[in-house]
Amino acid sequence: MFEAILFDFDGTLVDFVDSDIQSLRWLHSNVGSPVCFEDFLETAVDEIMAFHQLVEADKINPLLMHEFRLKRTFARHNITWRDHYVNFYRNKLIETCVSFPGVPRMLFAAKQKTKTGLVTNAYDGKEQRKRINHASLAAYFDTIVVAGEIGVYKPDPAIFLHSLDCLDAAPENSLFIGDSVTHDITGAKLAGMKTILFNNHSIKNSDAADYTVAEVEELQNLLNQLI
Repeated sequence: MFEAILFDFDGTLVDFVDSDIQSLRWLHSNVGSPVCFEDFLETAVDEIMAFHQLVEADKINPLLMHEFRLKRTFARHNITWRDHYVNFYRNKLIETCVSFPGVPRMLFAAKQKTKTGLVTNAYDGKEQRKRINHASLAAYFDTIVVAGEIGVYKPDPAIFLHSLDCLDAAPENSLFIGDSVTHDITGAKLAGMKTILFNNHSIKNSDAADYTVAEVEELQNLLNQLI
């Protein structure tokens, strides 16, 4: 019996990739872009990966992510830039944030049996909390920790331990569920937690985590057994 379960957010409970694509497509269709969306999207993906590398190297303010990524994408395709495009994209990103099917039911069942927490690696705490609220998931957690608000990011075990402190739970008696081996599973293991890899987009079997699941229903069935 676990005394606490911590969940990752993007990629585990909601589909950030789909939301991002929808938001970029909407922006692309409203700015008179001369390039096809596929090329626009490919550039946007390249730029966000470049931004994450700069953040990890402590060379840029994490809160500049949307502006950095979008301005550089527009510039590479010679599209006229307007500063308010950042808010257009951000608002759409919030509006399109919905949970995977079955997630509310799974979280409700877990919360009846143990303490629950959400640990997200987002840079912008205000924006991320709006996304969590729009997905109607906030009520299922006893604590919500946004990395950008405390200045500690996964896979640093400190963010996992901080979250468990908020729940008054010991790591050896706690479980973390996430979709990233590098950020979620590695960090949680370093903190002394048991782990579940929610791997719905790659090879199903993995020895990185204590358990691996590919679907929300499979995850709920496993949690029913564990707690």
